[in-house]
Amino acid sequence: MKTRVRTLGTGILTALFAFIGPACLGQSFTPNAKEAEFYRLIRDDAQQRRVQVVLDARLCWAARKHAQDTQTRKFFAHRNPSGVWSNQRVLNEAYPLPSNYEGNNNYVESMAGSTNDTAAQALTLLKSDTAHFNHLMGATDFYRGQVVFGVGQAPRSGLGYATYIFLSAPLPADGTGALTAVQAAQTMVKVDGAGALLITNPRPKAILEVYRSAALSQWTLDRVVILDASGQAVLGPKGLAKEFFRFGYFRP
Repeated sequence: MKTRVRTLGTGILTALFAFIGPACLGQSFTPNAKEAEFYRLIRDDAQQRRVQVVLDARLCWAARKHAQDTQTRKFFAHRNPSGVWSNQRVLNEAYPLPSNYEGNNNYVESMAGSTNDTAAQALTLLKSDTAHFNHLMGATDFYRGQVVFGVGQAPRSGLGYATYIFLSAPLPADGTGALTAVQAAQTMVKVDGAGALLITNPRPKAILEVYRSAALSQWTLDRVVILDASGQAVLGPKGLAKEFFRFGYFRP
């Protein structure tokens, strides 16, 4: 079996809201099923050493775009054919890395090539190598401090295997980032005048994982969002007549 690998706990606040009403868009990323599963497996692994983690839309976009690029341009490396490295791709998505994370290097990314195109196989490949294991499981102090995640997947196309990418980074260097439990509890979802779901919280630029359920069971990771400067993000048109939400948060 051909495999490829490149190297380099969780907190969920259950806050339930029914629709309570008849901005600018924050940054948003909707994971596909394999990306969501890849994240869940990494987050919930019994060997995960990070106390808590949270997804970030910017890191997810950086991961997915690179995964797609490997298939389109048929390469498998942290440095793409244009000479752009992993750290720089994260910076290009407006995620503020620490100043000592130089752009022409990789401190944030692990890659796996899955012949079966499953998240489980990708994780098994990555955990089989010590360097990748340390990154994904936060087994060293350096990686344990990278608590904000991004995941990306691209199905087999130009290559003989699907590409799975895991990114991790410290909380944003500009001082913004994920919510505390108290702040997450203040988050609200309502329907705005145009019939779109509006998520709002007093804290601008907060990172949120948005989970949805119709019956307080079988929660689905719908997307990850970064609230805009006014503390809002639009999730899209209203779906079910009654629906509930909960939000992932990181406790600094």
